[in-house]
Amino acid sequence: MGPFEYAQFEACGVPHWVVLAGRHKADMARLCRDLKPICEHHIRMFGEPAPMDRYVFMTLVTGNGYGGLEHRNSTSLMCPRDDLPRRTDEPGKVRDGYRSYLGLCSHEYFHTWNVKRIKPAAFTPFDLSQEVHTELLWAFEGITSYYDDLSLARTGLIPAQSYLELLGQTLTRVYRGQGRHKQTVTESSFDAWTRFYKQDENAPNAIVSYYTKGSLVALALDLTLRNLTAEQKTLDDLMRVLWQRYGQTGEGVPEQGIQPLAEEIAGCDMSDFFNQALYSTEDLPLAELLADRGVELHWRSAAGHGDNGGRAGKDGIPHLGARLVPDTMGAKIAVAFEQGAAMAAGLSAGDVIIAVDGLQATTSNIDNLLSGFLPGEVMEIHAFRRDELMRFKVKVEVTEASTAFLTIAKGGLTEKGRAWLHAK
Repeated sequence: MGPFEYAQFEACGVPHWVVLAGRHKADMARLCRDLKPICEHHIRMFGEPAPMDRYVFMTLVTGNGYGGLEHRNSTSLMCPRDDLPRRTDEPGKVRDGYRSYLGLCSHEYFHTWNVKRIKPAAFTPFDLSQEVHTELLWAFEGITSYYDDLSLARTGLIPAQSYLELLGQTLTRVYRGQGRHKQTVTESSFDAWTRFYKQDENAPNAIVSYYTKGSLVALALDLTLRNLTAEQKTLDDLMRVLWQRYGQTGEGVPEQGIQPLAEEIAGCDMSDFFNQALYSTEDLPLAELLADRGVELHWRSAAGHGDNGGRAGKDGIPHLGARLVPDTMGAKIAVAFEQGAAMAAGLSAGDVIIAVDGLQATTSNIDNLLSGFLPGEVMEIHAFRRDELMRFKVKVEVTEASTAFLTIAKGGLTEKGRAWLHAK
């Protein structure tokens, strides 16, 4: 279909429009059918009635674009056409790309409450003439990033293991960069204008994302609140209080306003949690929190340069410790991670690898070329740095175990785990 198509569905009495611009063959009926429970989940979590009279999902369909921007009563999205549901898809099965698109829609829709109406005090009113700094982006983007995929599992659109795969990918993105040891999530929030939105090729080694790390803080906060209250109170309750006291009144959330509300809900002091989660670079105790719910967290080395984590994979595969992207001449280094073999040998971001031990290298074959070496052996890499051809002696290494995947324990999800995921 295309270049323009729209459809409508109703969620909790509110009309919702789905608008697709661009060439596509999307199954509009299924798209509406799947978006409906996501919208109802968010509306009912905060409490009916919804704060808008109508809502519009506007999506520009492209070859490979991706992103979204929230508004008070709508969202402007961009997605690859292959991510949309097709009439030929297996009924009830959600492809990885479609899962990504549903998560994007869920994320921007959640912002209807968390950002567009519940706001940091620094944004009320928002001064559009200059940069405005706040430590709270971990909550506004991080908590939203937590609920976007969680709601897909809670509504039954994806099974629990599929959600755990997405969570494993988030863990991998955070733990692969050494930036998590150098910047707290509140510093990441406050420095968004000067560092997060002005990233260079060394960013993963220097900063942490308030989106991804923030979503892990939200996960830890949710599970901690559940543990402290014998499952009687959750992050859902905290979000409802934020909505009632700040979203519905228009008053801005103070910079340190989340912790007192969490303590009020938990009925106890939570300084230790917030000091660790927000103001230190210590890793969160997620393995213990998840184990209590029948979920096991595993770590392994990367099984190739295209390995984003989330699934079990072969361990001990040689790796350059770099993120590679295709280039017309070979495999371009987008990021050289600290403590990786590439950086140790003198390779850096922007270098284009053209050969490994005299054999032509590309992003599609470099893993196969490296697989012929044993850890500790030395290989010769030819790479262009700008217009200069350079040679590097690279000691073959296996990356550190920073690739995460999660599994449901042999005994299945515990009662706490089923309550968390709304699983039957």
